[in-house]
Amino acid sequence: MNIRKKIKFLSLFVLSLLLLVSAEWVSLWSNRSVFLDKVITKVEFKGNINTSSDDILDLMDMRPGMQLSQGLLNADMRALFVSGFFYHIDIQGEADGDGVKILVVVKERPRVKDIDFIGADEVFPSDLRDKIPLKENEVITPKKVTLSKEVILKKYRDEGFFLAYVRFETEPVNPDTNTVKVKFIIDEGEEIPVSKINIFGNSEIDTYDVQGIMDLKESGIIESGVFKESAFESDKQKIAAYLKSRGYVDAELSNEGTNWEIRWENPQKKDKRVVIVNFKIIEGEQYFYNGYSTSHDMTIAPNGMPQFLNKENNPIGTPKEEWSPVYPVKYLEDQFEFAPADVGEVFDETKFQKDRASINEAYSAKGYLFAQVIPRRKVIELSDGSLSRYENCDKRGSADATSDCNEEYNRLNVAKLRKIYEDEPKLRGKKFIHVDFTIRENNLAFIENIIIKGNKKTQDRVIRRELLFKPGDLFNSTLVNRSRERIFNLGYFKEVNFNMRPGSDETKMNLIIELVEQPTGTVSMGGGYGTITGFSIFTQLGENNLNGSGQQITGRVEFGPIRRYLQISWTEPWFMDKPWSLTLSAFYSSRTLFVGATSITENNNQGIKEVASYERSGVGVSAGLGHRFLINWTHFHRYSPSFFASTRPTSLVSDQVLAEVDRGWQFRSQLTNGIAYDSRDNVFNSTQGFNLIFSVDNVGQFLGGESHFDQFSPILEYYHTWFDYTFFGLIRKNALRRWRVVQQFRTSSVFTFERTPKYKNQDKERIPYIQVQDRLFLGGYESLRGWFFDDKYYPDEWKNGASSRVLFTSELRFPIEPSLLWFVVFFDAGAMYEELNRAVGERKEYFKNYDALVRAQRYSEPVETYLYENYNSYGQKLPESPLVVNDPGNLVLSSKNLSMSNFRFSWGFGLRIQIPVLPLRLYFAQRIRYTGVEERPFGLYPDNNSFQFVFGIGDMRF
Repeated sequence: MNIRKKIKFLSLFVLSLLLLVSAEWVSLWSNRSVFLDKVITKVEFKGNINTSSDDILDLMDMRPGMQLSQGLLNADMRALFVSGFFYHIDIQGEADGDGVKILVVVKERPRVKDIDFIGADEVFPSDLRDKIPLKENEVITPKKVTLSKEVILKKYRDEGFFLAYVRFETEPVNPDTNTVKVKFIIDEGEEIPVSKINIFGNSEIDTYDVQGIMDLKESGIIESGVFKESAFESDKQKIAAYLKSRGYVDAELSNEGTNWEIRWENPQKKDKRVVIVNFKIIEGEQYFYNGYSTSHDMTIAPNGMPQFLNKENNPIGTPKEEWSPVYPVKYLEDQFEFAPADVGEVFDETKFQKDRASINEAYSAKGYLFAQVIPRRKVIELSDGSLSRYENCDKRGSADATSDCNEEYNRLNVAKLRKIYEDEPKLRGKKFIHVDFTIRENNLAFIENIIIKGNKKTQDRVIRRELLFKPGDLFNSTLVNRSRERIFNLGYFKEVNFNMRPGSDETKMNLIIELVEQPTGTVSMGGGYGTITGFSIFTQLGENNLNGSGQQITGRVEFGPIRRYLQISWTEPWFMDKPWSLTLSAFYSSRTLFVGATSITENNNQGIKEVASYERSGVGVSAGLGHRFLINWTHFHRYSPSFFASTRPTSLVSDQVLAEVDRGWQFRSQLTNGIAYDSRDNVFNSTQGFNLIFSVDNVGQFLGGESHFDQFSPILEYYHTWFDYTFFGLIRKNALRRWRVVQQFRTSSVFTFERTPKYKNQDKERIPYIQVQDRLFLGGYESLRGWFFDDKYYPDEWKNGASSRVLFTSELRFPIEPSLLWFVVFFDAGAMYEELNRAVGERKEYFKNYDALVRAQRYSEPVETYLYENYNSYGQKLPESPLVVNDPGNLVLSSKNLSMSNFRFSWGFGLRIQIPVLPLRLYFAQRIRYTGVEERPFGLYPDNNSFQFVFGIGDMRF
């Protein structure tokens, strides 16, 4: 009976098991003995919303055709949990013939839809968003939340908010998208000021000098003195570095006495907290400089060749007398800041590190990135006994010992030390450091891989095409540094950092490019103002990195009482992934031109004027190509067909303008070719480098149209940094290195020459080859600050424009805030010239007979002419005779007339305010005249020496 019961129970168990196996799906964990060792026929997924099935499969090892095992099941379950994407995972199985189908059932953690920072007033939310590990469109995990809160608190501690508190909250999960909005609610607390900075342990270094190089300051009337932990940590390094630069090579800060603590400012009231900062210095001895010795490591390898000398100049079999290093010792020693004459000076550790780095920099520029510079220091005490040891070499026991002693005597500058010992008793007993640099040139370094990180939007190819090297190339630090500048100058990134990592062998290295992107789309509104162009407002829409491809598209609408403008343009900087740029644009413009202003009173600058004007409207398109070659060079070409018409003339315009109005719409055809060289370090705020552009415009002639001339436009800019606000290292504060005093030198000239049409005859008197709109003007914010475009000191010919113009300027910029505000001192010079063949009709006769007319006037009306040439109507002495100023012989473009006496000059000072939407330029400018006197080449105009206020919005200077 018992046996029958057992058989019945066993049968029921087997039947139940078979029914369970034949069910739709069952958990593999509770039924793994049934499915293990079966072949996987299919892998499916259920419950995933934001994570694709392919992405989940990539996390697993299971694949159809594999045999299911316990190890495989455990490993995949572990991998899925470790990914952090899911908070519940169940792997189920279903019988599929002789095999098993796998179903992975998951419950996803919600993903972040938006991140808000509530209460973040003193810290930019964008800075927090960039730094926290929790990102939008990523899953929320407790670890990421905890780390994000720690990052936020650290940021606030760095900014001085030690009482900040952060709370994390989420809104209800959207069940359709499994996304959630998260909030970091921040109580910033208050900034804690530094009440006292205690510096102790220093006996030789002045406490005031140490405080001067620190970022932390005590709170006072001038200094806010907010405590920042990051500043405390950096100040520890700065103090140690400063002490080492003063010769205290062994100096350090004691861990026991260097700290900070928060206290109540008034323990009784307990109303305000302050920080007490302590720095305990261990100075050690002061050391002095005793010279360098530099040599190459000539250790012989087993093959009989130098082991550490470069293999390129020294292949196997090279005779010993022909062994050659990359750089001779003399070349490297010439790069040092410490000079042989500095023996006896304080040993500056900072200068020593620069000298060591100069050797590495020289070698890396030639591709020897793995070159080693091994410094060995020998300390000599300045005492009679120590020096005598080297001065009595002949008493050594052997010839070799004597030879070694003599070598050390010369290498260690013992003769100089003896002189110092005799001449400067205060240095007796001091320690002198001599450094032996041993150079191991090792192998050339080749770039194995280039790895780009941080570019979420910008495509890799946009970055790689700016690099001046590729994988497999020899490492060249010059090309690497210039490549970094080129990537930054794209304007897509606020940070561009290059780092190096070892490669797969001793001859290879990997270059890591780490980027921090910034917004590239622009929606801006603003205004512009110029003395000639007048005031206008504009709206500009643009995207400088369209879809991360580097393409640029912009649209601009500008409106004002003098100028109206509409333009749209598109640029592909790398057409077909080649260094050729393609630009297409279209425009409409309408501008009011003022010509022939007539002064009713004699004071031409301040009197009442009647102005003649007309409008010039145009519409056109352009197509341009550019090609970058070598490192900093570009050549460019542009064709611009357009139509122009003159309308709405006032009653005082010239007959030439009226004739132009009668002609209606006219065709203009222009071809521009040019070449440019640009080595500026930062195109947005240049501190060094050149920008050279030379372009030639061919207008009309074989291209057709009514205008016919050639125009040559050379532009040269040079930027030079004179010093920064550390004043050549006198103030030891790294933050001041951004405050660079920069001088810009710039010349911009335009030379226009008439040409004749190729396909038709054109009456030059009726339809000028150079029309009124093509004339150049001088004066105002756009060109010559402090002068008016119809200034009374100008020749009459300049007031209606000229065909050629020469401009020079120099601007010295002192940063008040290096990314926003500069104080500026400037000097401007400019002149205009005519072509002789432009004088036609009555004007030609006037030019030809001018000297005879002047002589006749002086002869027939000597008194009146004398007064006219020397005094104005108020009896003030004129700086120059109007008859000389208007002499056509001085106005013609020639080498003789490109002289200082024909230029107009100004100088002044002001502010450059670089607001992104509305850059402002505020200047005070004073006219000055060239005297020709060597002792005092410039003077003031006797009847007008005041400063003129010059105001500009936008960068429109020549």
